Amino acid sequence: MPRPAAALTGRLAGTGALLVFAGLVMASGLDRLSVASPALGRMIPNPLQAQSARSSAQLAIVQGNPAAAIAYARRGVTTDPINPASTSVLGEAYLLGGHAAEADQAFRVAARFGWREAATQLYWYQSAFRSGDMPRAVDRVDALLRTRKGMAGAEQVLAPLESTAAGRTALIHRMAERPLWLKDYMNIGTGEPALLDRRSEVLVELGQAGTMLGCDAVSPFVRTAVDVGARRQAERVWVAHCPGATATNGLSDGSFEHVDASNASPFDWRQQPSGDVSIRSVDKGGGNHAVQLQNNSPLTQLVLIQAVALEPGSYRVVAKVAPGRVSASLGCKRNPVQPSLSNGDLGAGGQVLTVPVCANLLLGLWVRPSPQPVEIDDLNVERVR
Repeated sequence: MPRPAAALTGRLAGTGALLVFAGLVMASGLDRLSVASPALGRMIPNPLQAQSARSSAQLAIVQGNPAAAIAYARRGVTTDPINPASTSVLGEAYLLGGHAAEADQAFRVAARFGWREAATQLYWYQSAFRSGDMPRAVDRVDALLRTRKGMAGAEQVLAPLESTAAGRTALIHRMAERPLWLKDYMNIGTGEPALLDRRSEVLVELGQAGTMLGCDAVSPFVRTAVDVGARRQAERVWVAHCPGATATNGLSDGSFEHVDASNASPFDWRQQPSGDVSIRSVDKGGGNHAVQLQNNSPLTQLVLIQAVALEPGSYRVVAKVAPGRVSASLGCKRNPVQPSLSNGDLGAGGQVLTVPVCANLLLGLWVRPSPQPVEIDDLNVERVR
């Protein structure tokens, strides 16, 4: 049976070990918390102050204080020299202070430890781009996009590559490998014009170089482009990546073959649902279809719309349809409104429409009330002047 003193010593040793372990855990936790609150660094033991120093350096960089940034970053390197985050932050601090040679050396050391530090990759990306080494610049961009899904500021990083022929060639070569970030690349948000123009050019060249992504893959990009009025860019991307697709140059599916089809393209007719209106595809034989419309409401109803690419001027819209039953109108950046007066008739020589200067032009078809359905087919748009 152990003596009381020996038992006490054992218990104290065990308790001491637990306290040391708990202290280390707390210090480690505080070290992580110092990312959000650098002031907590004062509570962290010296061996575990690396993150606190890096966080303080980053805060000083944001505040535009190079002297403090360099001092904190040096402390971080001294405390944790083999962590690439330490030398990467030091490189940023030196850049802020205008010490180009020291920054270059710090980023060289950081680069030897891996590819995950964003500041390091951005530094070497810019260096490669300035020297004209586009494949190496794309290597760095690829590392950034692989390790940071949905990276903030990706548009600004990619823009220089997308804006030069050599940059696009290098970027397309990497995209041919179908990296995981390719789907994010085609997400253009609300379709900011300059971004949409750059991305569409890259995607067109990618398809022309032999990497066709397929209809489903490019459909979200194309639909966004159509929705914001970039019809021509959308068509070029669609043709480049969707097997068998052709450019429509104005109107799509004038024969109404795809109104109910599961493979309708982003350029085809879109139905406008209403409880009083029925829209039904009619098989005419030989693989041809028409559309049957019926409007049981007391008001003329908008039934079909599509984005069209027409230069400003006058156009005649002609269709195979009973006179007096269907009319057309245009809308700019919004659904077409019902025409109060029609200049002609779709089914009797054609209806003349005036196309304004518009970045997002929509053509709509309206059906008048009637207990009898009406069939429409072979709609064409012809330039008058």
